[in-house]
Amino acid sequence: MNFFDRKFRSRGGAVPAWLLLGMLVCGLAVTSGTATAQDLEGLLTQVGEDYAVGYSSPFLHSFGPNANSNMYSTAHIPWTGLVFGVGVKVMGTQLNETDQSFSQVIDNVDLSTYDPSIPAGTMGTVYMSGPTIFGDTETNGTVEGYVGAFQMFSAETIPGLVDTRWSPLVTPEAYIGGVAGLKLTVRYLPEMDTGDFGKTKYWGYGLQWNANGILKNLPVDVMVGFFTQEINVGSVYESTANTFFAGASKDFTLLTVYGGVAMEDSEMDVNYVFEHPTDPGLNADVSFSVEGAQDTRFTLGATLDILAKLNVEMGVGNKLTSYSAGLMFGF
Repeated sequence: MNFFDRKFRSRGGAVPAWLLLGMLVCGLAVTSGTATAQDLEGLLTQVGEDYAVGYSSPFLHSFGPNANSNMYSTAHIPWTGLVFGVGVKVMGTQLNETDQSFSQVIDNVDLSTYDPSIPAGTMGTVYMSGPTIFGDTETNGTVEGYVGAFQMFSAETIPGLVDTRWSPLVTPEAYIGGVAGLKLTVRYLPEMDTGDFGKTKYWGYGLQWNANGILKNLPVDVMVGFFTQEINVGSVYESTANTFFAGASKDFTLLTVYGGVAMEDSEMDVNYVFEHPTDPGLNADVSFSVEGAQDTRFTLGATLDILAKLNVEMGVGNKLTSYSAGLMFGF
């Protein structure tokens, strides 16, 4: 693998200012500029794994907290009597300031694998730094190689794609329940052709169970549940998220207050082909996986039930904080 396999190349032009990637992968494009999913794919084809992991990780880590948000808006599920609803959920995870840039050091590496003009066997240190996907869109990153204090090579990389500290996600949702305190919830978008970015498919399902049919004297509704989800975007992203949760709620006429705790995990596999800018013979497959950083969450929310169910929610995890809202129609 040569130098270009390890670093981003400048595209020779400005990267579009805004891309709400989470909404695009769910098939609901919401942007404040002209960016499309192809912009990110185009960037990925110009980088190898070392740089791509640091550049992409904030988005990969925020997928799980987003997908595992807004699993319920009440703990009440009847034991007899049908409940049914359809609607949409909107989620956003607040990123840390440190998620907008990255740096990494690779020690004791053969620098000729980064720059073939350097004699093979020249051992040194590689420094990579710059904005992440969510970083400064006006500042390029850098990749530098050193032997001791002597610089062997230096190259500019690319700027951030979206200068923001929010990572969004939108999904349609439907539920049905009312038998023995059980409720089935589904999130689904059929496979759709998104042009150059390939075919996108999103699905998820979960089951909740209300315990009040057995524990009849509780002052609040209580339930437990699980949910699993998957988003596939072309041949680039294959993402999964899982959560197990317990919640409680209390009704106050038209208002329901709810909260809960959850254990969760997520993973994103990234696969693409690096395209060498001058020599197609040096193209290479790139494949890596990133585990989600968040594994626990505390949720607090409220639901207003007037003709439709409108809920807002905050999920405080051990790594990130997510905010979400839902609008469901049903009974």
